Amino acid sequence: MGSTVERVVTEARRMAEEVARPLGLEVVEVVYRPQGKHTLLRIDVDRPGAAGASLADCERVSRDLEPRLDEADLVRGAYDLQVSSPGVERPLRSDDDFRRNAGRRVVVETTEPVAGRSRFRGVLAWRGDGAVRVVEEDGEEIAIPRERVSRAKQDAEADLRVSRRGPAGPERGAGMV
Repeated sequence: MGSTVERVVTEARRMAEEVARPLGLEVVEVVYRPQGKHTLLRIDVDRPGAAGASLADCERVSRDLEPRLDEADLVRGAYDLQVSSPGVERPLRSDDDFRRNAGRRVVVETTEPVAGRSRFRGVLAWRGDGAVRVVEEDGEEIAIPRERVSRAKQDAEADLRVSRRGPAGPERGAGMV
């Protein structure tokens, strides 16, 4: 069954990329779980930068992708197609994850202290230079060597902190999904 799963994932990714690319979106992950009546095909899409993918983006990809998948008869029988954006809890692991999330609020933890600390919170500034750069609220940019990053993800608490202070402005993560 492994080869069938790999074939479906590979082909579904190719089709999803054809639909997503013209919309300025990228396919982040494709998951295929054949489970009888509850077979799942999940496509995660994202838009690089602070705004990310919206609900309307996901709906559009789903609407445009579904007929292509059905025509190709890629998944035998009934299946659930889910198109979503990666959640804020999804860890940032690859350079592509960091690139896509540039401009978003993040939390980064390190294996060893950097500048005397092991946890950083701020806006991700990605340059692809081997460092994860976090611009903190005071404007200081901390360069964290990529190999010292133990965990990184979007800052799910950012919206809560901002809402307690008042409406979000561009510098406070407005437009996050």
